[in-house]
Amino acid sequence: MRRHKVLLIIADGLGDRQVKALGNRTPLEAADKPNIRSLLRSSLVGLMNPISPGVVPGSDTSHLAIFGLDPRKYYSGRGSFEALGSGVELAEGDVSFRGNFATVDSDLRVVDRRAGRNIEEAEDLVRELNSKIGEINGVKVRFYKGTEHRVSVVISGEGLSDKVSDTDPHEVGLKVKESKPLEESQEAARTADLLNKLTRRIYEVLSSSEANKLRVQRNKPPANIVLLRGAAKYKELPKLRDYTGLNAAAVSATPLIKGICKAIGMEVITPKGATGGIDTNYDAKANAVIDFLKSDKYDLVFLHIKATDAASHDGKAEEKVRAIEKIDYVIGRILDNYSSELVIAFTGDHATPVELKEHAGDPVPFFLYVPENIIPDGVSDFNEREARKGTIRISGLDVMNILLNYSNRATKYGA
Repeated sequence: MRRHKVLLIIADGLGDRQVKALGNRTPLEAADKPNIRSLLRSSLVGLMNPISPGVVPGSDTSHLAIFGLDPRKYYSGRGSFEALGSGVELAEGDVSFRGNFATVDSDLRVVDRRAGRNIEEAEDLVRELNSKIGEINGVKVRFYKGTEHRVSVVISGEGLSDKVSDTDPHEVGLKVKESKPLEESQEAARTADLLNKLTRRIYEVLSSSEANKLRVQRNKPPANIVLLRGAAKYKELPKLRDYTGLNAAAVSATPLIKGICKAIGMEVITPKGATGGIDTNYDAKANAVIDFLKSDKYDLVFLHIKATDAASHDGKAEEKVRAIEKIDYVIGRILDNYSSELVIAFTGDHATPVELKEHAGDPVPFFLYVPENIIPDGVSDFNEREARKGTIRISGLDVMNILLNYSNRATKYGA
């Protein structure tokens, strides 16, 4: 029996609802997708609930599920994944946080949660933080640049806990929060106190930063605070190769997703020009996927596209349509340059409706192209409406089993 390679494409935040600006169509309905439509002739189509019906997934929990790990068992917070994706080497017990460079006033009231989002001076700001804040209360502190406004913060030492609340108020106009222990333990109390001291020290350093003074002169909001959230104590995850038999590679520019992929043992590459935003280099991503597929080393290649989610969070329906059309273009590039038969799955990790601008617990459309010997669902297009006519009704945890089955790599369950 011939085994096929597998290409898994996840468009972050792909699922949507009817959009008034698009004539009550979803972005998937509005997008021109000739390459995807051609694949539907030999595809199964339907809907996937990344976690469970109605559960609003994070990108972290949904990707864990899609990769075959139950997030209810293995998820311990987002911070460690962000750090791993930013190139951090973590040790057992390190506590990591997701961070936003943000803008606050003199009362530490949030003016802009992302300090304008695209921070060209981020490298300089991170370097300055690391040079001026080496430790707090005898605990080592490290800062790592992410994409755009994002930064990872890692604390290392004895007696630390990830059971502490965020300093990020998650809303403009509110003051930076005091971190509080989320359990009655000395470790949690100590860590919360450390974070509050760290936050004040970050504000002192960044407020006097020459890079921020230049930002103000250029009429840009100063990145004068780091808002912290998603505390996570690092622990090892099972490796994809061990529980699926698949050797996998990933193409992504998003630190969170790169971190998850690294944590489960995938080889990860971020091609030049790939940004994790709507301005990403789609050709570079396509070329990286093609190279991985042509290698004898990999059975599964994973491609992550963040642009759809970025457009949704900004409420930009037309940008989301263009991102979907670019994904269709990437699929065409791959098919033109990889001639062997290939199983292809395309879906989203969650819905991010552009009119909601946030994640939602809606199911997301899913299609699976199989090159031979299936009875296709025969839908006319790939979108939320047509997907309801297909046969697939799955959860995220079903995806790996389905890929193994249709690539002829599954093992028998039982005698």
